[in-house]
Amino acid sequence: MKTNIILLAILASASVALSSFQYQPPGFKITGKITGLTDGKVYLEHTLNKQTFTDSTLAKNGTFVFEGTTAEPLLYTVKIGNRQQKVFFVENANITLTGSKDSLYKASVRGSKTQDEYMDFYDVAWKPITAKAGDIYRRLAIANQNGKIKLDSASHKPFDDEFAALDQLNQTIVSQYVASHTHSVAAAVVIQDRFINFPNYDVAAKLFTLLTDNVKNSYYGKEVKARLDLASKTAVGKMAPQFVMNDTTGKAVKLSDYKGQYVLIDFWASWCGPCRAENPNVVKVYQKYHAKGLEIIGVSLDGKKEAWLKAIHADKLTWQHVSDLKGWQNAVALQYGISAVPQNFLLDKEGKIIATNLRGKDLEVKMAQVLAAN
Repeated sequence: MKTNIILLAILASASVALSSFQYQPPGFKITGKITGLTDGKVYLEHTLNKQTFTDSTLAKNGTFVFEGTTAEPLLYTVKIGNRQQKVFFVENANITLTGSKDSLYKASVRGSKTQDEYMDFYDVAWKPITAKAGDIYRRLAIANQNGKIKLDSASHKPFDDEFAALDQLNQTIVSQYVASHTHSVAAAVVIQDRFINFPNYDVAAKLFTLLTDNVKNSYYGKEVKARLDLASKTAVGKMAPQFVMNDTTGKAVKLSDYKGQYVLIDFWASWCGPCRAENPNVVKVYQKYHAKGLEIIGVSLDGKKEAWLKAIHADKLTWQHVSDLKGWQNAVALQYGISAVPQNFLLDKEGKIIATNLRGKDLEVKMAQVLAAN
């Protein structure tokens, strides 16, 4: 009897080990089942350290398979044709992608624990934010007749107040999510999504401290840390990093040449709707304070010179402009950690950063305060 018990124990252990092996494969297997997909190539991409890696396979009868290994959970993209794609977390597991060719971004993902944790945020926690934002924008569009009229300050203030309250709700919801997912790489990506790409570095730094060491040392954890380190170099109170870049005529412009003047470094682009909407406010402030010592250097993230020059002329931007026409790879933008536009930095006469991301009335108020103190 004792021998039988021991044998049963060994068999049970072997069964558990086999079961564990089956559910924790040494690599990943992605099986796609996509309706409407004809035979042809499907691509799988992921990016590491700014280098993109691409694999491909042939689909047959709407089904395709990718196999490989990943050292940690990473965001991969399945692409079909030029338009359809789905981004999701891949880890070493059996993963199933199910959906329609014409709306691949809606495809369901099963088998990736990290993807489930990521969607805990976007499918659940984030929903109230998108709903409230959509309602505010809908009412704002009605008020300004879809941008055909410009609201005065009094009419716009209720919307500004609602957006400010929404920002506080955003911080609360993201903080709650991160606090309950400190063990997940998904939390690092959510911090990056919400407070690095849309800069609020103080909040991002606070939330980063909540993550486990494993997550901090993951690929995305290190990305967040690197961005926070870079942001600390352009924080209020720091000396602005020096740069040299060519203007619209090809002449080199040095930030150091503006020492002794207040300088607004304004990151923008012709294709950026919010930037173009903000330009009238910047024009107003420049006209009011240029004679009193304010200079502006517009740093464009454009890729085409014609579009850049056309926007400068159309928006009547009469200050200094520079660009290397490399888009998001603009050297100054990389130096200042720019991941979204518009962004700006206000420097004092010594080149120290005294304010960042001033919008609308805030820029005018800040300039009035600065000049009144001098």
